[in-house]
Amino acid sequence: MSADDQIEQGQALDLAAAELRADSVDIEALLAALAVRLEQALPGMVAVKRRRIGGFRSKESEIQAISLSLGDARFALQRSAAGFDCTRHAVVRGITLKREQCVLTDWIADVIEAVAQTAAVGEQSRIALEALIR
Repeated sequence: MSADDQIEQGQALDLAAAELRADSVDIEALLAALAVRLEQALPGMVAVKRRRIGGFRSKESEIQAISLSLGDARFALQRSAAGFDCTRHAVVRGITLKREQCVLTDWIADVIEAVAQTAAVGEQSRIALEALIR
């Protein structure tokens, strides 16, 4: 292997490492924004656990866990040494019948879809109740 090939491989590794660092920052920002939106939109249905980072007086925090219950679906995200453990649970009468591990991007997409479905059902219920009152 020539010196030029080694330099190119080293640059490729540096670029890949930089991309991973950028992605992890983006993921942290995405999760922080998602947690805030969920807390605002669904108070009482969402639990977010945060941990302060950066020292005693630091105001920075990172998401440690998010749990969300929407009807018969529960979603849980937990920070781990390897990144994030994301699970979906199918629950009937308080008993988990099915538990699935999934990747973070799929978990976020499923949470957004479940929130949208819950909002649609809520809107339909509101319209039906208004029709009964009139």
